[in-house]
Amino acid sequence: MGLKQMAALMLGALSFWACNQQSKNDQAVAETGYQAGEVKKEQFGGCDTVSNKGVSVLINLWEPTDSGAVATKIREILTDKAIKRLNSYGDPASALARLEAIKSPKAAFEDFEKNYNDFKKEFPDSPGCWEVELHGDTVMTTPKVMFYQLDHYAFTGGAHPNSFTSYHAFDGKTGEEIEMKNFVADSVALLSLVEKKFRELEKLAPGVDLEDAGYFLANHKFFLPANYVFRPEGVLFFYNPYEIAAYARGPIELTIPYEELKGIIRKEAVF
Repeated sequence: MGLKQMAALMLGALSFWACNQQSKNDQAVAETGYQAGEVKKEQFGGCDTVSNKGVSVLINLWEPTDSGAVATKIREILTDKAIKRLNSYGDPASALARLEAIKSPKAAFEDFEKNYNDFKKEFPDSPGCWEVELHGDTVMTTPKVMFYQLDHYAFTGGAHPNSFTSYHAFDGKTGEEIEMKNFVADSVALLSLVEKKFRELEKLAPGVDLEDAGYFLANHKFFLPANYVFRPEGVLFFYNPYEIAAYARGPIELTIPYEELKGIIRKEAVF
């Protein structure tokens, strides 16, 4: 066999391998069931900035637009989360209104508005609008999982507004929500590593008692944040305001690269 023939065979084999790999990747992505998506915007009410009165709700959530079961399931879960967030400001005593409010974001807004109007009747001189904003978008998608960020802003009176971020994972083949802890292989080692990185971030020596230093701990025991998420560069650990430090400090976040998480997280379940 001549050199030209050998080179042609090698090139052909390489092309076949590349095409085969691309085919496998395309098939894996196709299996997720959420190839397309768009931001769904819903806005109810409004704040009158002149009279400083009113109720405003804004919901901006990226959703998959495919018609399949996976995308449909994800949309249902995201809608349910939005409704529950709005209903968290409702009056638990109004059972009938609560039943109505779980049907849609619009119904939840109407109950939220009713609570505002009832409050204004009791405290007519109380200034300020009530506002809730929800913004959601993907953090990272793989053939196995879609990771999602939901930002929540609210002002319902008081000294300042409140905001927090939550992270969610959706199974790429079913659309069902997965708990982040399912991607953790060694929770004890993870806790130890996050505490080490936290102390480095906060410039605290290993022997410093975090509770004595002003952080919010129970019985001087460090804890993982309620929210963490997988990103291309590593795992982001996110402490919301008030979770481990005072509101004025704001959120505290740190990212640990995957190289440092070997044996601690189940990377094969993510990618």
